[in-house]
Amino acid sequence: MDRNEVICINKYDRYYFEKYALLSICHLLDLNIEDFEHKDRPDLQSETLNMGIEVVRAITEHDGLVNSLVGKYFNKGVSGDEVIDLINKNNRQSRFKGSVYSVNGIAVLSDTKGLYNIEKHNKLIKEKIQQKSLLSEHYKRYKVNGLYCFAHTSWLNESGYSDIIDECKRSAFNLVFINCEDTILQWDASLSSFTEHEVSKCLAEWKQSAEKMNV
Repeated sequence: MDRNEVICINKYDRYYFEKYALLSICHLLDLNIEDFEHKDRPDLQSETLNMGIEVVRAITEHDGLVNSLVGKYFNKGVSGDEVIDLINKNNRQSRFKGSVYSVNGIAVLSDTKGLYNIEKHNKLIKEKIQQKSLLSEHYKRYKVNGLYCFAHTSWLNESGYSDIIDECKRSAFNLVFINCEDTILQWDASLSSFTEHEVSKCLAEWKQSAEKMNV
């Protein structure tokens, strides 16, 4: 993958995630994708269904950099030592704060230099719900006002689910999806807990369909 291809993918990240969110929502709720339009404030709107969905990513700038490094250098047919050299060469401003090393010729990347704190994901999700709830007063309102949040991890701390649900209840949204990679958590105003959807069989199809939007 050359630099131009990386820039191209980053440029269309927003549309990729919005399309991915829409595909999964229509699958879970048995809705017609043609009833939605890609707009702004909120991102996905349907006059037919009286529904609007805002799409957000609960990810830090550093985690986004880690994802970019993985996509740029891993599984590209180069050795672990070459991956390390490339990352070190292009990280002269020390933006990457994790560690990368080689095991039996295979590069291993960690986004931290110490223990991994899974609590950060719960905290990021709650912060995004708060932020988007405040901003939503400037959005077009529908009967169903939803938020779709990409957690970018499957390592959510289940003991913290109740805190996330409390944040949902305090928000301006009456429908919330949290994408935990192979599982999607769903909450609506009538629920006191998450409905969990196992979606691993759909991931490849959704990814391919979402990528087509970038062409």
